[in-house]
Amino acid sequence: MGLNEVSYGHKPVLINTVEKYCGLKKGDTVIDCTLGLGGHSEMFLKHIGAKGWLIAFEQDENNLKIANERLNKNKNKISIYNDNFVLLKTRIDELKLKGADLIFFDLGLASTHVDAPERGFSFQNDGPLDMRFDTRNRLTAEEVLRKYSEKRLEEIFKSYGEERYAKKYAHIIKRALPITRTKQLADLIQRFAPRQKFYGKKKLIHPATRIFQALRIEVNKELEVLEDALRQAIRILKKHGRLIVISYHSLEDRIVKNVMRDAAKECICPREVPKCICNHKPEISILTKKPIQPEEAEIQQNPRSRSAKMRVAEKL
Repeated sequence: MGLNEVSYGHKPVLINTVEKYCGLKKGDTVIDCTLGLGGHSEMFLKHIGAKGWLIAFEQDENNLKIANERLNKNKNKISIYNDNFVLLKTRIDELKLKGADLIFFDLGLASTHVDAPERGFSFQNDGPLDMRFDTRNRLTAEEVLRKYSEKRLEEIFKSYGEERYAKKYAHIIKRALPITRTKQLADLIQRFAPRQKFYGKKKLIHPATRIFQALRIEVNKELEVLEDALRQAIRILKKHGRLIVISYHSLEDRIVKNVMRDAAKECICPREVPKCICNHKPEISILTKKPIQPEEAEIQQNPRSRSAKMRVAEKL
């Protein structure tokens, strides 16, 4: 990583691969739907030059301040919104923008989230059970545990965490309330985890990992807005414009894969219809038959990139 990434405590995932696939030129318009600390956008700005336009979305106010400081040295036209990317089309319509040459999503947590105990995203250090990207929102992880029924918690753990012991953990959590701290929750899960306290097909993981993932997704409604935003992005892209999405767990990647697949189909008629009557035309061409993943060298340098999967499509 270059000096900028190190100095901002931030290592943009798959940065070289994103640069290879972005296909940008001077004067292009880029929409970064997940600005974070601005690492990827800083690279985009170098390609689009002074006549280019960067539009970005970032829910986290603290990340927004860092990204603004990082990007303000550029002379490009920059429009940044402290919004969820589900408002993509709304903001683009307000700008009267005719289309974008690149729309980018990096769905991972920023290092500022994971490394800040007070944000409550990680159990590596003790902190309040918060987990909000946008602190203007009221719902926290602690409130989810306290207000949701045991059955609803089980559904969340199963659906959003793909947790095999969802029912068991929902039961013990409701019995142990109040739970207000990250370490308190992690220790509780580990204490009641099955004998093999760490499990996983590819690597050993802490038994609370999937519970924390599920809570974060519920608090921020991540999966609810992702599919909608991706479909908006496909409509907004210019001809030959590219959509690049980096996801970090199977639920996200499945949504990205399905949205791209559906948009690339020539026919969307139900299977029982013997002859095509939909007259649907494919909107995109998928450029990555399989998702691109980081090479071992990047994983060694940035362990948080190990689960990243990148998919790319081009507007027809």
